[in-house]
Amino acid sequence: MQRHAFPYILVALALSLVTLGFIVLSSHTFHKEIALTTEKELKATIEAGFAKLTIAKGKSSVLFESNVSSEENYDINKCIDYDVRDRVGYLNLCTSEDRNGMNKSFHFSDFDAGTWNTYFAGGIPISFDIELGLGKGDFDFTGLAVKDLSLSAGASSVSLRFDKPNTSEIEDLTIEAGLSKFEAKNLLNANFNHMTFEGGVGSYRLDFGGSIEKEVDVNIEVGLGSLTITIPDNIGAKVIYQKNIISHFDIDNDFSEQTEDNYLSTNYYSTAGKINFRIEAGLGSVKIKRR
Repeated sequence: MQRHAFPYILVALALSLVTLGFIVLSSHTFHKEIALTTEKELKATIEAGFAKLTIAKGKSSVLFESNVSSEENYDINKCIDYDVRDRVGYLNLCTSEDRNGMNKSFHFSDFDAGTWNTYFAGGIPISFDIELGLGKGDFDFTGLAVKDLSLSAGASSVSLRFDKPNTSEIEDLTIEAGLSKFEAKNLLNANFNHMTFEGGVGSYRLDFGGSIEKEVDVNIEVGLGSLTITIPDNIGAKVIYQKNIISHFDIDNDFSEQTEDNYLSTNYYSTAGKINFRIEAGLGSVKIKRR
């Protein structure tokens, strides 16, 4: 090959990568963008193993964007796929190069100590199905139209927040936290009708900040760990908690025990926004406080 032809080959290669929407920034750093076109909805299934994963609102014209850094280095182009069916977008990413056309999930699980910063468009309803292994999650759903949210965290450290009201309604918000540290903020802004939280062994902090004008149900089950629930003063709350000798229960003095294991806040019958809690705990502590 003639030496003067080599630069032109590099330019052609770079233009090809840009055309495909995938840019290699360095040997272990990548950038991916998918433009928003005619999609009316997005479904994303995320499986993360040892990765650090962040989710946040991005550009309104970009359906999905990611900035990825990883110690692994292989042909990541083989792991990324996106298609649209009936104006519903399906985002598929598998970190295994051997997909064989079978895997239709959005996987980060093969990355050891990789960091994935992901961004989603705020003007389209999105269904998230997220599963973390041994990693870290920072999920800021502020400004996103979250239609559905299911989150499972293994031995992970997770923070989740809705700092503004969700413009979509979530029928069932489901969270499973195993051996983990989990913190959620402004959960009422998620605009859910029913929420289920299951904790294994860990420290869990659930802040029901935000506002609602409806009645919602929350079921919580914790094995071995500490659970702290924070409820705004202007929200009515009912708590059904079956006390046992191996767990510690502490509830704010704004609540009074109406019948055995049944507690009501002083404003329960006078507010439009109400939360009905049903809580089960094994060995550990449960604290319910106002703010």
